[in-house]
Amino acid sequence: MRFKGTLILLIACLALGGYLYFYEIKGGERREAAKQAEDQIWKLEDKNIQQIDLVSSGQHITAVRKGEKEWALTAPKPFDADSDELNRMASSAANLRRESVVEQNAASLGKFGLSPAQTSLRLKTKDGKEYAVDFGNNNPTGSSAYAFVPNRREVFLVSSYLASSFAKKADDLRNHSVLSFEQPEVQSLDITSPKGDLRLAKDGNDRWWFEGKEKRAADSPGIRGILNALSMGKIKEFFNQNPEDYVSLGLEKPLVDVRLTYGKDRAIKHLVIGMEKSKLRGKKGAPERADKSSAEIYLAKDESRPDLFFVEKDLVDKLLKSPDDVREKALASFQRWDVDFIALTNSKGSFSFTKSGGEWFLGEAKKKAKWDAVNAVLDALEKPAKKWLDQPASLSTYGLDKPAMRVILKQGGNVLADCAFGHAAKDGVYAQVKGDSSVKVADPEGLDALDKNESDFIEAPETAAPKK
Repeated sequence: MRFKGTLILLIACLALGGYLYFYEIKGGERREAAKQAEDQIWKLEDKNIQQIDLVSSGQHITAVRKGEKEWALTAPKPFDADSDELNRMASSAANLRRESVVEQNAASLGKFGLSPAQTSLRLKTKDGKEYAVDFGNNNPTGSSAYAFVPNRREVFLVSSYLASSFAKKADDLRNHSVLSFEQPEVQSLDITSPKGDLRLAKDGNDRWWFEGKEKRAADSPGIRGILNALSMGKIKEFFNQNPEDYVSLGLEKPLVDVRLTYGKDRAIKHLVIGMEKSKLRGKKGAPERADKSSAEIYLAKDESRPDLFFVEKDLVDKLLKSPDDVREKALASFQRWDVDFIALTNSKGSFSFTKSGGEWFLGEAKKKAKWDAVNAVLDALEKPAKKWLDQPASLSTYGLDKPAMRVILKQGGNVLADCAFGHAAKDGVYAQVKGDSSVKVADPEGLDALDKNESDFIEAPETAAPKK
């Protein structure tokens, strides 16, 4: 009898579990999906939306899809568009849902702010179908907005946040990128400014060099910082006036002129930066309204598009660099975590270090090396040079034809840096990095780490604990 009762209880539990799973869980999921489908204003996929029109008081914006992800503004004027923002807008429009119905047959739309509407959204799909919805005032709580689809006479609520996402001005949907390019694809960079002329090119190892007769290393991380500032920089505001109404915009003789090449086809990007906004003068003599912010932004133009716009002083400051500002300051340029082999020649002999499993080992015998001692070699090469000789005499003048010390850093078979050290100089030691035509004066502090014996590099063996 006890077994029979247990069996009945088990069957009841299984039945209850089945009910909860199939009705409450699975059924709940189906009911939620059905409710969402019922609440959806239309069945539409965002990728099929070909045109978006936004109409509000005194404004009509038209955006047209130009590719799978690209958009262009065609009204009120042809402008480069913020394609990411328009893709988000297309997704929101395709998935527009009502929260609840306010009136099935609204006799008056005016009380909801729908006659006229605050904002009207019009969509055209690739197959020529058209969709429309109008947005009105917010409800008393402000969390929702009134809306209706023309010719349906049904007023409903949507999220006020969603409704406000369609209340855009033309400038909100314009391309706000200062220059559009992928930073890793850049091959050359030229900057002309009052600080001097920079002519830079990148090699196959992602290192930057000055172009010219003498090959000089540039500060590669610093150049990448400049390119990041250009590729990620955003327009502060647009210049929507008529350029002909101004005496000068400063673009014919720009403060900063930037050219770069990028990509396999070596496409060119060209940015010119002119006057501060506060210095613009109309032909009738009336100055621009001056305020504190107008002295912090500069008029600029990307030559690949017709727009004129203002950029912030912070970007301008990043571009105002002299050749000395962007030259390689370190004795040798490398990323120390890339180094897995070091060849060192000094007055005591020749040594080779190999990194394995995060540890350094000396020579073919793989003797464990002192981490601090090997690290000190890298530290010495990373120290800033004290002086540069860009038009040096013969290498024998500096003892670099037969260097007293030499350090080669590798990653696999790739040489990362090859640095030779010669005679003592007034403030240090003459040095030269292979590939760089200049001779540098190395800071003598720390160079003693290079001129050590094998015993100075080897980790002392652990001594066995004395037996009790």
